[in-house]
Parts: sequence; C-alpha cells; structure tokens
Amino acid sequence: MIDLSHAFLAFDHYISNYDTSIPSIHLKLVHTYEVVKVSDYLCDQLHLSEEDKQLAALIALLHDIGRFEQWIRYQSFADYKTIDHALFSSDLLFHQQLIREFIVDEQYDEIIKNAIEQHNKYQVDDGFDERNLLFIHLIRDADKLDNFRVKEEEHMENILYKTVEEVNQETISPKIYEQFSHQELIYGPNRITHLDMWLSYIAFIFDLNFKESLIYIKDNHWVERSFSRLHPTHQDTLQQYLDLQQIALDFIEANA
Repeated sequence: MIDLSHAFLAFDHYISNYDTSIPSIHLKLVHTYEVVKVSDYLCDQLHLSEEDKQLAALIALLHDIGRFEQWIRYQSFADYKTIDHALFSSDLLFHQQLIREFIVDEQYDEIIKNAIEQHNKYQVDDGFDERNLLFIHLIRDADKLDNFRVKEEEHMENILYKTVEEVNQETISPKIYEQFSHQELIYGPNRITHLDMWLSYIAFIFDLNFKESLIYIKDNHWVERSFSRLHPTHQDTLQQYLDLQQIALDFIEANA
C-alpha cells in the first residue's frame, strides 16, 4: 500500500534539515514537486492504474533526494566532479533505510531502487523486466521534461555558471554538433563549452521513451523556447545553432 500523503509529509520533514532559501536547494525542491506533476500527467496519458500512478509519484518524489546533501557537501550538482546523485539517493534510501520513512510496505522496494538508480544514466542497463522498465522510463521522461522548465525559468548563471553573454560568445564542439545532428542523446564527457552543455539539455528529446512525452514537448513549444534563450554571436556558430534547432523541430514533428 502506498500512502502518498504520508510520503509527502515525510519528505517535508526531511527537507526541513536544509536551508531552502539557498537558490540551488530551492531549485531542486521545486524540481522534485514538478517532476511529480509531470509523472502524474504521463500516467494519466498512458491510462495507468491508480496504484501505478501512485508508485510513479513516489519514485518522482524520491528520485533526487540525494541532491540536497550533495549540494551541502560539494557546493555542486556536477556528478562527474562529486558523486553520482542517483546512486547516492539510492544509498540514502536503501542502505541507510531512509525509505521506511516514506513507505512501510516493502513490496515496491526493488522497483523504486531500480528506477532511482537508472534515472540519470546515459543508457539504461540491460536485464530489467517489463514492469521495472515501465517505471524506469517514466521517471527518466518526467525528469527530462521538467528540465525544460528549469532551463527556462532559472538564470543562466545558476544553470551553466556563465552569463548569457559569455555563453553566446562560445562555439559548438564538432562532436556535439555531430551527435545532435544524428538525433542522439549527447554523451556528457564529450561536452567542452557551455554552449555544448545547453545543447545537451535540449537533446534530451532524443531519449524520451513515450510518444506522450514528445507530444508534451510539442504542445509546450519547448524546443523553440529553449533555443530562443541563446543567440550565438559568431556567424558560423549561429548558423550551426539554427540548423540544430531545425533538426530538433523536425524530430518532434515526425515523432509526436
């Protein structure tokens, strides 16, 4: 049995240990609640059962629970510089038994653990059954979809740690241009410039699992809105940027 009201109260209690006036902490708190909303939307669109919708919501609530401690310890959300936040979240919940604060029933533990550990991977590991994959794909999509909202609402300095003017003066690395052109999710270590990082966020569209997620992108015009936040100053880079925007729009049109 899943008691979401209890889980949300437990989450509020956990968050009370952190200063939510810190912009980065507040960002992740809002992100958590918004991912729950997107998860609910996807479950409704997919006509899932109420039990599955509640389980997906619980996973969404807990998927980034390690982010808050990550920031306090490292003053950074960059996993490659600090810790894998998904594995850290899983460790907090299952090795330190924090999960029992949110749900008493143990029958969902395997699905929750797998979904959280897989939500930020470049590629999902092999070997999961259809039911586990359902919740892995739900949280991966919900997380990516809300990232478009985050990237629009937050100041560029809070996202890329550079001003818009500084990012606009950068170029697109050849490997990033190639991966985006081939409609591929961008491999993080290939990114060199902050403009590369921005494009890698938009490239999330190439790794969405449900048609409903692509419709969500199309209906909210997230591709256009994301590209419009930057305007590269170098003419060649601007042309590349506009070419990639068209590739993204064509992908959405063909697949939504």
